[in-house]
Amino acid sequence: MRIAFIGMGKLGFPCAVALAMKGHQVFGYDTNSTLIEGYTRGEVTPFEPGLDQQYASCRDNIKFCASIDEAVGASEAIFVATPTPHAPSHDGSFPYDGVPRDFDNSFIETCLVDIGRAIRTHARDGVFRNVLVISTVTPGTMVNQLGPATEKAAGRAIGDGWTMVYNPFFIGQSTVVKDFLQPEFVLLGCPVNDGGAGERLSRALYSTLHDRPICPMNWTEAECVKLCYNTYLGLKVLFANTVMELAHRMGHVNCDVVNGTLKLARDRLVSPKYMDGGMADGGPCHGRDQMAMSFTARSLGLRYNIFDAINHGRDEQTSWLADVILEERAGRPVVLLGMAFKENTNQTQGSPALLLANILRQKGVFPVMHDPAIRPDAELPTKPAVYFIATRWSEYRNFAFRPGDTVIDPWRMIKDVGPGVKLISLGAGRNEAVTITTESFRNGATKAATPLAKAV
Repeated sequence: MRIAFIGMGKLGFPCAVALAMKGHQVFGYDTNSTLIEGYTRGEVTPFEPGLDQQYASCRDNIKFCASIDEAVGASEAIFVATPTPHAPSHDGSFPYDGVPRDFDNSFIETCLVDIGRAIRTHARDGVFRNVLVISTVTPGTMVNQLGPATEKAAGRAIGDGWTMVYNPFFIGQSTVVKDFLQPEFVLLGCPVNDGGAGERLSRALYSTLHDRPICPMNWTEAECVKLCYNTYLGLKVLFANTVMELAHRMGHVNCDVVNGTLKLARDRLVSPKYMDGGMADGGPCHGRDQMAMSFTARSLGLRYNIFDAINHGRDEQTSWLADVILEERAGRPVVLLGMAFKENTNQTQGSPALLLANILRQKGVFPVMHDPAIRPDAELPTKPAVYFIATRWSEYRNFAFRPGDTVIDPWRMIKDVGPGVKLISLGAGRNEAVTITTESFRNGATKAATPLAKAV
């Protein structure tokens, strides 16, 4: 199949590679000419393990186009992965200011207008084109804004030589190819006036990729599913982190025991994923999606805006982590180990590590930031410091801490530190902070230090 991919960034490019690996001819376009020039030379910009080799295996199936018109003219299916951004100060890296906002739809609308014009230009070639919109938007945007704008530009109604499906993905950064080819399900938001063409054509395309369930519905229902999915994950993280703080304050409760048992309730509580205490929810999607759904809830006058509660809860839990750091600081430098929003990616948009750093700065503490993929050469303190594991990179399991350091671990991933290093495993169920040496850890013994928190 001839497939265009408009938007070749951290989501679009890996998905284009996945399609090309399945034998499709892909026509890629992006407004960032520098990015395209790099791909043309064989350079892979998105950070994803194995993507370099995957791209090398299918480069002959990918052609880069100079314009949207060229890409649309060459294709029968057009994926649109144009950003719908919030301002950087509203992406989840800074504390929420209590004002929910919709996405900025100007870029996606401009792109779809250009696609509509290209459909008009190539209308006589006999190709029925299926436009698949990936970009995240709030419920009602396709019906009220993007659909009408594209129809007007195309000069013909949906169903007359073309159609448009809302087809957002449920994909994690650093595992885009895998998640695209092995999804939980495929979400198809189909127009009500195309005679079923959008669903039929989309099913035919996805049948060449996998046999996962297809979930057809209307545009607005699909918009709701996408945002409710991501905000529900944020709610799970918020709950798991609440259990962690509860366990930490009580002292005789281990949050991994509590959350681990809840994970067994798969009939009622569904999936065990996102049910471990740690850092706040993050990434380029979830924090923004929670804000956008809060905007929708407020616009509709919902009696209780749970999406806004998630936004505020995320900040409050991260502020508590900052307070733990300040309680342990005792005038020492503070180092945050990790900047990416999760391990195995170099993406920092919406990173809870950056949110923690910004909250610390508001409190007058300016931490050193280290990350093995982003800032591996950060100059670390030469004297004792407080280290906080902000991203769950495996590299930090054997980090060279020194006597006099305090290590705060919200993931409970650090099991062994050197002599004289104080380890605080948040929510691990100890009544007091402990200093663990290699020898004492192997013998199953711990050496008590100062009390960490009183039971409440």
